[in-house]
Amino acid sequence: MNTRSRSITRLARTRYIHSRLPRRYTWGVAVILSLGAVLPVRAQTIQGTVVDQKTDEPIQFASVALVTKEGSITKMAITDSEGAYRLTAPAPGIYSRRVDVAGYNTLNGIQFRARVSQVLTFDLRVWDFTELAPVVVEAEREPFAPGPLAGFYERQKVGRGHFITREEMELKGSSRFTDVLRNAPMVKIVPLRSSYTVRFKNVVRISGDCPPVLWVDNVSWGSIDLDGGPDRELFPSDLEGIEIYSPTQVPPRFSSTAALCGVVVVWTKRG
Repeated sequence: MNTRSRSITRLARTRYIHSRLPRRYTWGVAVILSLGAVLPVRAQTIQGTVVDQKTDEPIQFASVALVTKEGSITKMAITDSEGAYRLTAPAPGIYSRRVDVAGYNTLNGIQFRARVSQVLTFDLRVWDFTELAPVVVEAEREPFAPGPLAGFYERQKVGRGHFITREEMELKGSSRFTDVLRNAPMVKIVPLRSSYTVRFKNVVRISGDCPPVLWVDNVSWGSIDLDGGPDRELFPSDLEGIEIYSPTQVPPRFSSTAALCGVVVVWTKRG
């Protein structure tokens, strides 16, 4: 038998064997190969350094935790001799960072959004708690108030902060959330990409910009700039009330490390 004849014979045998295989086997192989082609690894990486607020020296052996929006720790890393850390988020979503290190305060960072294949860099500053003056906080438990504006009118009676009711919003007839806040005495409206956002007057932070924290229906949304600014998420026709607090006015209910830049509390009709 010559070479050409042997080649033809092998080809015929191969086709015969393939035709005898159950169809489910060939489909299974095709699906596995297809999944391998369209599902690459796309990790969300959060990295940076932890340094002393006063000396700018890197801090080794600091524990940096990645916290979900619900408050549970999903990842943790320990800083090296350069104060560097690196975390990988298990999935895209909203997270915050918490830093714990002996001799320093616990730092709870503001929330941020981790997107697919994104690498985010955050340099975190902590300070020696032995150098801080003692702070005494006194608060009264608020009486239960039914409805979506639980506590809204009770806090309004105290006289701290600025309050906007649904009636005032309807009277103003604004179509954008930031237009409702435009005449509030403590805030200013600033551009943000293709939208607008809010900053408190005379509030600055050494490390840069200082966006206030946004609360919606008793849930902290993190930075008011999240997802391109409040105008993209909130509409006056959907709102029942708004509370605005400068850093020195924030009630204990909405207090956090991030509240050093101020707080805006929103109550919707759905809430």
